Amino acid sequence: MRSLQLHRYRWHSNSSHYNHYFFSTSDATTSSSTTRNRVPKALYRQLLCWCRRNEGVPFNPLPPLTLAPPQVNPVALGRLKEMRSFLDRNSDDLEDDNHVVKFGQYNHPAHYALYKGDIVVKDNLITFPEIRGANELRSVIRSVYWLNNEHTIANIANAEKGNDDDSGVDVNDSSCADNDDAQKGQISLAFEAIKSCNELSSNELDSRIKKRESSIEVRNRKEDEPLFHVGQVIQHKKAKWRGVIVGWAIEEAKTTGNRLTSLTTKQYEISEADSESTTNKDEATPQATVKYTILVDMNDSSLLHLSKSISLESQQDLIPVDQPNLRRIQNHLIHQYFSNFDPNEGGHFSPNKVLNYVYPLDRFSNVGIEGIEKNVDPSSQNNAAAEVSLSPELQEACEAITNGVQDIGHRLLPPVLDLNKQQLSDDNKGVSLASTLLSSLQSMSEENERGISSASSPLDLAISSVKKLNQFYAKLIALQWSHSVHKKNENNIDFKLGQTVKHKLFNFKGVVVAWDPKPHMDVSQWDGLQGVENPNEKPFYHIRPDINDCIREFGGPRSWRYVCQDNLEPYDLKHGRIELEMELDEDEWGWDKENGWFAPSEEIRFMHAEDVGENEEAIKETIQRLKEIISDCFLSAQGRGSITGLYSLDDLFYLLNSVGKLEDATAVQDMIKEVFKEFPDSSLRKQLDAGISELIEGKTKQALETFTDIVATEPAYGEAWNKKATVHYMLGERQSAIDASNKALEADPRNFQALAGIGLVEMDAMNDKEAITAFQQCLALNPWSMVSARLSICMSRRDRSSSTSGNVDE
Repeated sequence: MRSLQLHRYRWHSNSSHYNHYFFSTSDATTSSSTTRNRVPKALYRQLLCWCRRNEGVPFNPLPPLTLAPPQVNPVALGRLKEMRSFLDRNSDDLEDDNHVVKFGQYNHPAHYALYKGDIVVKDNLITFPEIRGANELRSVIRSVYWLNNEHTIANIANAEKGNDDDSGVDVNDSSCADNDDAQKGQISLAFEAIKSCNELSSNELDSRIKKRESSIEVRNRKEDEPLFHVGQVIQHKKAKWRGVIVGWAIEEAKTTGNRLTSLTTKQYEISEADSESTTNKDEATPQATVKYTILVDMNDSSLLHLSKSISLESQQDLIPVDQPNLRRIQNHLIHQYFSNFDPNEGGHFSPNKVLNYVYPLDRFSNVGIEGIEKNVDPSSQNNAAAEVSLSPELQEACEAITNGVQDIGHRLLPPVLDLNKQQLSDDNKGVSLASTLLSSLQSMSEENERGISSASSPLDLAISSVKKLNQFYAKLIALQWSHSVHKKNENNIDFKLGQTVKHKLFNFKGVVVAWDPKPHMDVSQWDGLQGVENPNEKPFYHIRPDINDCIREFGGPRSWRYVCQDNLEPYDLKHGRIELEMELDEDEWGWDKENGWFAPSEEIRFMHAEDVGENEEAIKETIQRLKEIISDCFLSAQGRGSITGLYSLDDLFYLLNSVGKLEDATAVQDMIKEVFKEFPDSSLRKQLDAGISELIEGKTKQALETFTDIVATEPAYGEAWNKKATVHYMLGERQSAIDASNKALEADPRNFQALAGIGLVEMDAMNDKEAITAFQQCLALNPWSMVSARLSICMSRRDRSSSTSGNVDE
């Protein structure tokens, strides 16, 4: 067996003078270790055999694996940590070294442990990341075996003694090899691995292999071949819901042989006459049926009152969906079966590795029978990255968005840095708000800079950039809105964040982690509130309760409780500590020794309008400044801002029409909506926000007055018209809603929300022709809009009406 030897050498000539390690291999076997190594070798080979047998059979990722002594040898683990650290520090110097290049081949047993970037190695701990296939599992097994192999330990000892081989080291000596207890632990680990692998085969992989063989056999028969394919979008003929196929199987026809009575198993012979009459009646032999497993569109299910997300249907009950704008199915399970939506060939979902493997001959499979990936370097960080071909226009739009978001991040940095400088000298309790904002900005900028110089898809980079900016902007809005709301109600609050309290009726104690001025639901019928006057108008607290109290009072642990202020009283920790089910986040909570309770971070205190010292005004000014910068950038995307060279609305719409996942489309939609809201007059923009808040709070008529005032002042504010249309629709004012939506479209014909609103009004009025037109225009701009479900219903209703009128005419 080949093993590693660790050598030292010194660079000379023009290189820097320092010592470092490199690796070579040598044959190292000793007769004295044969018996000792027999069981580990046998188990090792059995595991590798399992990996070879299941190579190419995909399985769901296995969770990260953490090992510690005695499962792995501590000496080898410590040296592995040194070697990884050395390679990280000297990667540039070692690029041209022949020994390292030779060692770097991924078929070496130690390659994965050395070069896999997301493996965590500590002095007495190694954690492998989630295992995504047999290749990676084999690499983990080889790495662990290398760490525990007696020759590896011997070579380490020889290197420390200055020997060139392991001939002078007794591998059975406790200083070089594992003791008996350690070897028992390692053998036990191997047996557990074999057991887990066999369970994986019996529960998952064997079934996939059989399904694959069956699907290949059926597709190769050509006769009675299934009409539909995995990833294809279909519609139920009668129920009219849409869905995407995730699997199919042949259900053999049941033949009627000898008849059985209902009460016994006695068989009755069928007479020749009966047999002939039966044959004449059926006039055909029972046929096998193709059954499809289908993910049902969640919007169709809701509108048609089906309450189903997955269905098993016969082939004769299904028809293909011909309309391309009806093929983007929305279902929370889509990501488990498909990688993305592909708009080519009218539109279909691209099967993931599992479906590609099981149904290799289906139309949308991109693997085929011989398409199993083999001999892939599992330590490569990008071995699963697919080559994505983008049109020049999309490439340009993606680069504009990625670079534009990076530019916005740089513009946002100075105000945050200024705030951070002010807070560095302060003795803040917990993490400062400036540091959390700074971390978000740096993450956004660094990710984009790494991505621009990497092999990542420009499309993925643009989507990631949009998500990062959305998250940062949403954080600013949440900070400002929450502080304002809580500031208005701070005089009504009896308990502070982090304070320990006790429930007066149910006797459980806990920690206050948040509070609401009023409950965010109807609580008038809750137990414990019958004696509280008008509880829907009282402050409510989010409490992290003591786990032992919850078990005593409620029969089991509870992660949180929502409690009215009238039912709480202070609790002094001197009377007993509080044990939470899960500890509070260390980044958000500390400990206030002075008051004897938990100390929230500055961000949480600011959001709840609690004391942040002299920083309050500085924080408010910084947040407002950041929002103004983003507002100017969004106006520039409209073509009306002061910044040039950023991305445009056209770029965002190009991206929206190209994304293949609902979550990505939602992120782009959200940014487009924010861009639509911006207006050069900042006072009108604030007034729009006030109207939206009134609408959220249920003050419908007050919101209508606010939006009416805005459009009276500035008739060109399209988003104000759109919000006004929404209120008219909620009030049942059909024509006013359509008129306001048309005004929004005059300001910007791309306002897909206004088009969706017109479609909703026309659909409710049973004007299917007008509704179909509006929905189709909306989907042309935003193909992932939920109105596709309504369009499908309107088209079915129109077709049914046309069929009925045609029969009457005849």
